[in-house]
Amino acid sequence: MGRWRGALTFLVVLVGAVAFAAGGWYVWLRDPEAAARPLPVPGGDQEVVWLYPSTAGDAWSLFVIGLKRCEMPLNGAPSGVTVDDSAAFPEQTTAVPELVITRAGHDGQLRVRWYKISSEAPIGAWVEALSRRRPAPLAVVGGSTSDRAQELASALDRQVSWNGPRPLFLITTATVDSVLPDAADGFARASEQRNLADVYPGRTFRFCFTNGQMVRAVSDFVRQDPTLALPAAPKRPTVFPLEWADDPYSGDLYNQFREYLFDVLGGAAAPPRIVKDAAFTIPFSVGTFSRPNPGESAAVKAILSELPADTTERSILVLPTGSSAPARRVLLALAERVPQAGKRLVAVTGDGMSVNTFYRDTEWAWPARSIPIPLVLFTHSNPVGWDAPGDTSPPAGYRLQPKTSTEEVFLDHTLARALIAAAFAGQPARLLGSADEVAANLRSRADKFFDDKGNRRSLGGEHVVVVRPTLRYGDTTPGAVRPDATIDVYRREDDGRTWTRVGSVPVR
Repeated sequence: MGRWRGALTFLVVLVGAVAFAAGGWYVWLRDPEAAARPLPVPGGDQEVVWLYPSTAGDAWSLFVIGLKRCEMPLNGAPSGVTVDDSAAFPEQTTAVPELVITRAGHDGQLRVRWYKISSEAPIGAWVEALSRRRPAPLAVVGGSTSDRAQELASALDRQVSWNGPRPLFLITTATVDSVLPDAADGFARASEQRNLADVYPGRTFRFCFTNGQMVRAVSDFVRQDPTLALPAAPKRPTVFPLEWADDPYSGDLYNQFREYLFDVLGGAAAPPRIVKDAAFTIPFSVGTFSRPNPGESAAVKAILSELPADTTERSILVLPTGSSAPARRVLLALAERVPQAGKRLVAVTGDGMSVNTFYRDTEWAWPARSIPIPLVLFTHSNPVGWDAPGDTSPPAGYRLQPKTSTEEVFLDHTLARALIAAAFAGQPARLLGSADEVAANLRSRADKFFDDKGNRRSLGGEHVVVVRPTLRYGDTTPGAVRPDATIDVYRREDDGRTWTRVGSVPVR
């Protein structure tokens, strides 16, 4: 009996020791410093960090395309750029994806590496680990969302000690104008809010447009497009601004649309009719495919009660949502209840809905035939800029074909072109080793791409997309085959007033 008791005791102790050891290994594996391990940088080379979540495989693929296309001629002349993508998609998920950029006649290689954000390796851990390595990165590319951009900017700002100049922060798609202080706990006075570029001041460069710029571009286009004509004076244009309370993107865009439309549609002297109703603040955005949720149903009912009686008078419906589903449900409900809705309403939004929703995925994401209300949205670059048939300039395997939107690729390409031009600018011809010098080159661009804070300038380069349903009211040739809608894309020219149509795609 004693022998069995001793064996049992030994077994319990052994199991406990194994569990303790396993726990130690687990803690080590969970240690952010252990998980966030930047690679060494060979002598003479420099690094740019692409700091994105480990789930951002699709975004990385688009970034690779945008960067690889920097090999294409620039303004008719060879770019001299070579992008080695052999390690861009490693077979092992734990390996670090990497692109290596060289430029003809220049010494040094620029290595772009995807360091993956995860629960084991959060943003702060990566920033701290990168600060200890020599050399420091030239730049960190990130900010796919406004929350993540603020977190990364704050982490970079707090980390003052680096082995070299502090890296630049290149923002991709974070559009919020101003952010709360880190310790605001969800509330701060307007005077306490800061422009996102001021969180990491002097070293932040934003390549996308902001919410305010989007609102101004979309609103200006609607006012100028004769096919979306609003009522002329003395009538007051009517605006129905909705917001979804569980979507922070929605709240910011909602406020910006209300303020700007008030100013440009008459201002205090002849104010537009901006309808206020408690039902327009929709509690949540979760719902089915086509049936509006209770909050959305209440908002639709309130719109019906306030819609101008004159059926020739068009009103603006503000749909500031970060996804297409809430907008789809509201527009379907209005289309069912408003006679000739396509002539009485125009919907506006920001960049929360991808053009792919209406183009590539329309069959299951956007029933254009059932939504006769035109929708105006914003894109940061041309979403229909496919390569022409027979064009041999794109690298093999990197042609842009009309299967999907090109917006993300062109935005990434814009960032990559700017970075390469600013980094391979040493004299004699070499890759710069100082983020300070790269920053100076970005600020001194001939096209004045950035303002004093580092935000992208307005009045040129904004793109607006109009989803124009084919209206069949009083159709005199009902048997004719026509598309369900047309996607028209317009680019604002540098004068800030002219809109040029750069593409038109039928939706069938």
